[in-house]
Amino acid sequence: MAEVDPQWRWWRERRVPAERVHLDNAAAGRASTATLKAMAGHAEREAATGAYVAAAQAGPVLAEGRAELARLLAVPAAGLAFVPSAEAALAALLAAWPLRARMLAQPRARRPALVHLTQVTSHRALVQPVAAAAALCRAAGVPLWVDAAQALGHVDTACGADAIYATSRKWLTGPRGVGLAGVAERWWDRLTVSASDMMASARPADASPMWLMEAGEASVASWIGLCAAVREYVEAGPARVWRRLEQVGRQTRGTLADLPGWAVVGPADAGSAITALRATNGQDIAATRARLLDEHGILTTAGAVTRAPREMTEPLLRISPHVDCTLEDLTRLRQALLALS
Repeated sequence: MAEVDPQWRWWRERRVPAERVHLDNAAAGRASTATLKAMAGHAEREAATGAYVAAAQAGPVLAEGRAELARLLAVPAAGLAFVPSAEAALAALLAAWPLRARMLAQPRARRPALVHLTQVTSHRALVQPVAAAAALCRAAGVPLWVDAAQALGHVDTACGADAIYATSRKWLTGPRGVGLAGVAERWWDRLTVSASDMMASARPADASPMWLMEAGEASVASWIGLCAAVREYVEAGPARVWRRLEQVGRQTRGTLADLPGWAVVGPADAGSAITALRATNGQDIAATRARLLDEHGILTTAGAVTRAPREMTEPLLRISPHVDCTLEDLTRLRQALLALS
């Protein structure tokens, strides 16, 4: 195993030994041992004391994690809901938001119903200036929604969006099956959130409508895992992680810049840890990803054009290392791609 930068060695040491080189954190990061233990510990408490009792006992842990996530997303803690995924968060927002059918039906209307931005694109290195966009939208009286699925844990997400949603499993390295939806307080009174009579009757008096977005039947152990992951992230120093991931992205694109048969998509200094490679010799991206995994023990992502159908014209090979990536890891990838050419 390659020697990790001493400043980030602890990141790898807090995880189970890797069986391969993990360069697909934009798909799913590697959860720490502490996160895994927190999830397992809650599952054991459910079996020992009862699921609903264990959930009630976990209240302080969930409240602390919710507050930390709310600070990272710049929304009130009461305006943050745990949902099954980022996709589920978007669906919940679409169902609850006071969208006017006239604005959606008439694309030439003078003012849009909302602006939606993906803060960090999943298919190539691009970070959108969402804070500046939020300021422009506020001045125009148009709400801004931000897809932070690739941004949370990766870059600064405290942008002032009216609605923001993300996932646990990527750069935060939390568990799969947990997403987040956050809404600014100025919109709470205009949300329409449907819920069962049981959920509505159990709603605390001081809770926002976002409380009703959370499923009554959920994997609380996964919520606990998310809270453990965000606690480690906050303790590591978010700004420090952002800087390191930006550095890793630059290093990745620099290592692969002149690789025969491949072309790096986008600028070298894009502010993202994600790198996309375009095949220049007709290589099959899905087959290349499979061979990298099976023959070289390197995990990457085959990006289909459906990720960005209005921009992508061909599949791309996505490389997304985390803070513990080493030059040896990237050199191994380069040599493997050369061997497969």
